[in-house]
Amino acid sequence: MTSTLYLIGGGPGALLALRRHLKAAIAELLAKKPLVAYVGAASGDNVGFQRMISATFAWTGARVRPVKLAAKTASVAAARALLEDADAVFVSGGDVQEGMRVLEDRGVTPLFRELARAGKLMIGLSAGSLMLAKEWVAFPDDDDTKAHLFACIGAAPVHVDAHAEEDDWHEMRALLGLLERRGDPHPEGVGLTKKGCLRVHVDGETTTLTALGTPLPRFAVRHGKVVATRPLEP
Repeated sequence: MTSTLYLIGGGPGALLALRRHLKAAIAELLAKKPLVAYVGAASGDNVGFQRMISATFAWTGARVRPVKLAAKTASVAAARALLEDADAVFVSGGDVQEGMRVLEDRGVTPLFRELARAGKLMIGLSAGSLMLAKEWVAFPDDDDTKAHLFACIGAAPVHVDAHAEEDDWHEMRALLGLLERRGDPHPEGVGLTKKGCLRVHVDGETTTLTALGTPLPRFAVRHGKVVATRPLEP
């Protein structure tokens, strides 16, 4: 089993960095004009956002087709066919919990895992990056005391947060604290900066993490406290 994923932080003012990261990801493909399946479940299949991302992909030479899943009338069969036929899958931003709800309701979450294990290139942006990772944290009523974990796609065997520099990665810290209380041994996480990207390469039991664009902050639990550790350098 060998898989490669690009987890992009994204955020305001990061368009040029996004172009660079998408170009690096598409360069991994052998196809001259690769087909990218665009998954907009986390934004309710927002057309404006999909068009913006499609225009950015056009700069790399890739073609983009939307995978429609958010509407109750969406054809799951058509979505599955596009995901299977595409050279790469792009999971876009929005709301992580809503995006995962859509994928679970449509019964396609296992397909993403299967495609990644089969070697299909996966790319995430912002919330899409978190969806491709292992788990995320929900805050009902914006109350930290009610925070709880929920499963994500898990194609990338890591925990990440995206463009949260301004609040010192508050949600990442909450996530790791919950993992520690659950009994996970040595929980760790990586912060995806606004202009940064994490390349995740999985080869059997070995996972290699590479920072692109900027150093990526890392966090771990030490003696019951979540602390920053040595950043992952490009």
